[in-house]
Amino acid sequence: MISGYIAAVVTPFSDGKVDIESFEKYLSFLADSKIFGVVVCGSTGESLSLSMQEKVELIKAAHRIIGGKIKLFAGVIDAATHNCLDFIKKTEEIVDGFLCICPFYIKPSQNQIYEHFKTISDATKRDIILYNNPGRVGTSIDFSTLKKLSSQKNVVAVKECTSDLSVFSTWRAAVKEDFAFLSGNDDTAAAALSMGAVGVISVTANIAPELCSTMLSAFQQNNLERFAVVRDALEPLHKLMFAEPSPGPVKYALSKLGLMKEELRMPLSPISSTLKAKIDKAMRELSLETV
Repeated sequence: MISGYIAAVVTPFSDGKVDIESFEKYLSFLADSKIFGVVVCGSTGESLSLSMQEKVELIKAAHRIIGGKIKLFAGVIDAATHNCLDFIKKTEEIVDGFLCICPFYIKPSQNQIYEHFKTISDATKRDIILYNNPGRVGTSIDFSTLKKLSSQKNVVAVKECTSDLSVFSTWRAAVKEDFAFLSGNDDTAAAALSMGAVGVISVTANIAPELCSTMLSAFQQNNLERFAVVRDALEPLHKLMFAEPSPGPVKYALSKLGLMKEELRMPLSPISSTLKAKIDKAMRELSLETV
């Protein structure tokens, strides 16, 4: 089963181009930590600003760098089914699975959502993680659609970004036993774990992978005192990672770790000096080594 912390990784840039040298150093840092895996070319990776060639290049580089140490998932962030299939075809031999978002902007019907994901599932032998983020895409995978999709052999998990944490309990009871519910929100991940989530696809795990994994391990081992200490220590950092448009804050934090420049592609831009000072303080308090 897919579980644990999965980092939603960023894409390093230098002078407008994908920075593979920094990407190698950054992914090596994550692969040597205790997290379960990474998502490359997801929304945190500025997927919408990447060309197909760049996305394939990044997946190939990630496969080479990680070398099987942790799981590699490719983000399929597109509203057109044929584009999703094209990307999957180009990368499926070197990834462990795909994180596939619900088609955005067009607000498809539930039947159209089902057919979209079923077509993707039928086209690959790799695991599929559904990505439900109604606040971003404008529509949601409802319970009946999720239940039908979970019967697909390789649809094995959902990344759920919801304010209604009850879905981690009520929906879980109606799907196959080994289907994984993953939190997509760092700030409510601890609560989601208590409601039945088995992992988190996380932004904070990019800069504090071992602390995030420690929190999860403490919960799994019923060490609730340790769990509470780490949970509360991480909470300020969770909030700061989304205080301005993501991935600006986490890219700045990664630059402070010496792993990359904070460069983004427009319309995104570097974060404010006020937020930088707050992130600096939070990283110092967590003893995250900075340059």
